[in-house]
Amino acid sequence: MKNFSTMRSWFVTTALLLALTGFLVAPAAKAQNAANADAAYNGFISAYLQTSNVSPYNFPVPYITQSISNRDMAFFWQQAYMITGVEDAYERNYATSRKQQISNLLDGFITQNLTNWSWDAWNDDVAWACIAMVRGYVETGNTTYLNEAVTNWNMAYNRGWDSTYGGGIWERMDEVPNGGKCGLSNWPFVIAGCFIYQANHDATILSKSQAIYAWGRSHIFNTSNGSVWEGWYPSGAGGDDNAYNDGLIINAANALYKITGTTQYFNDAQLAVNHIMSKYPSILDTDKPANGGFGGDQVYRGISLFARQNNLWNTYWPWLQNNCAAAWNNRRTDYNISCDVYTDPTPQTGDLLSMSALTSVVVQAVTQMNPLTGVHAITNQSTGLAIDNGSTSTQGAKVVQWGLNGGNSQKWIFTQNSDNSWNIVSVYSGQALDDPGASKTNGTQMDQWGVNGGSNQKWWVDVQSDGSYKIWNVASGLALDNDNLSANGTPLIQWTWTGSNNQRWILR
Repeated sequence: MKNFSTMRSWFVTTALLLALTGFLVAPAAKAQNAANADAAYNGFISAYLQTSNVSPYNFPVPYITQSISNRDMAFFWQQAYMITGVEDAYERNYATSRKQQISNLLDGFITQNLTNWSWDAWNDDVAWACIAMVRGYVETGNTTYLNEAVTNWNMAYNRGWDSTYGGGIWERMDEVPNGGKCGLSNWPFVIAGCFIYQANHDATILSKSQAIYAWGRSHIFNTSNGSVWEGWYPSGAGGDDNAYNDGLIINAANALYKITGTTQYFNDAQLAVNHIMSKYPSILDTDKPANGGFGGDQVYRGISLFARQNNLWNTYWPWLQNNCAAAWNNRRTDYNISCDVYTDPTPQTGDLLSMSALTSVVVQAVTQMNPLTGVHAITNQSTGLAIDNGSTSTQGAKVVQWGLNGGNSQKWIFTQNSDNSWNIVSVYSGQALDDPGASKTNGTQMDQWGVNGGSNQKWWVDVQSDGSYKIWNVASGLALDNDNLSANGTPLIQWTWTGSNNQRWILR
């Protein structure tokens, strides 16, 4: 394990399966607590963002500091790790300033750490930088970040994967061949690989990510109860079952499930979630001797994604909200951030490590996200056909409907705008569901187009009394409609709202 300021010797985990009765309860709570999520993010930035220092390259580099008092730049992997928390905050509140903050931090990261990260012997360090970069690409559209992620993912995989212990990625290249292959170095590579695949459809990276997962599942994951081992060493599986690694496998398994639809991945993710929540039925508390004062964000992010992407929000949201409230109620009020132990009040004075405070930002962000946020298949209530981009990346291609098959052409990313409208972006192409030319004409077939923020790419989404959704375009005011046809290839059109089943949609 690493010992950067003892930061890899703490942690936290989770929970209680409570059930809500109505799907609309969670959005109401979002409205009550969105201000808290904003306050935690703004406080974190105020406490830890440094913009006035000059890097060794004589270039002003914004970065996140080690602590409130220690204004040195957080180390390579820590910097990348915390940028992912900033990215979570952006995905809850798509403010232009937050998007710019992500660009500033990633640009500064590249300036400071160069473009080839092979100088760092720790493969999990590289994985976290890849995750920060590829998420930054998705959020900003800057292809430099995607290229950085792809190049360095391949570099670390090529040096880190071998047949020792039957496969898997070494944690440290300076400990080969006597070191370990652990969750820290394997699960994050799966997560990064899935992000990359969704961005560029590189089937080779997806195949390697599945192989990494398969090794981890067979060596360091208990498929009977959802617990994990820290890693695999010359003596075999070892190390404690800690929340950081539990959260990582939830994220990894769910990411593969959303891409492949393979039930095993869903079952693994759910098993790990239930293990965490039985271990921590109320509040995710410090899990010593494990990973110390950071890492709870992996559990919160993983459970939130799993719940939102699989229509299980009502099952898991109460536990997330319980932790979110505990973090807020025990916060340090000058910055509205908390240390990692939410059962205890955070001291109101003195120093506080940025890595320890990050989880309080993430838990606020992922708990207050609208449950619609994330990846969904959209099927028509009348016919069961799914909205499909035709498996094309051509800009302007017409959008159709097709029998539900679990493919990426039928997966759409829902992200919310500051005006509460929604962007609906194809996982396959990365292009937005679009009303061509902002047409107000009944019967116009929808297309896909590069994301541009136009009102013809924004959609209102409103749940109906039967649990289905009305989806209508901001520019035209017309509702998505299945054109009263049930054949594969049926056009997806817009039409004046009538409330009939051909205009009602199920999000899966």
